[in-house]
Amino acid sequence: MWWTDEEWAELVDPELCGMCADAHLSENEHSILVASTEMTHIRLVRNQAHPGYTVVILREHVTDLGQLHTDQLGAFWRDVQRAGRAVAAAFDPRKISYLVMGHRAPHLHCHVFPQHLADDPLRNVNISDGPVYLGDAGMAHSVAAVQKAWHAVA
Repeated sequence: MWWTDEEWAELVDPELCGMCADAHLSENEHSILVASTEMTHIRLVRNQAHPGYTVVILREHVTDLGQLHTDQLGAFWRDVQRAGRAVAAAFDPRKISYLVMGHRAPHLHCHVFPQHLADDPLRNVNISDGPVYLGDAGMAHSVAAVQKAWHAVA
């Protein structure tokens, strides 16, 4: 069963939105900031079960792609594409999956989800794989690699 009307109202409320509250921070419980643009924040997810797993989060509280104007949509997808290119350059995955869902966190964001040679291509993508948490040095190295690639693919 889907969220009740009350639950959904709370989830979509920008005043209660976790992404609105912390997507701009250098670090939060779930991820570390890699880069920001006029349109988005690009964050490396702490769960690195799939090395390079990143999210691109819209700065504005919007819950669905259909709510964006054409120019905003283009800018959002350009940032997603650039993030994918940066992840590809830094981590050399076999393929990257791009997921826009938002049923649990209804703030527009795209999961940039690398698929590596060791991953099973016939298995459904699961952003909850793992978890695999790198130590501070490992995360710092991964963030730096994506940041370097982000600037190189501009």
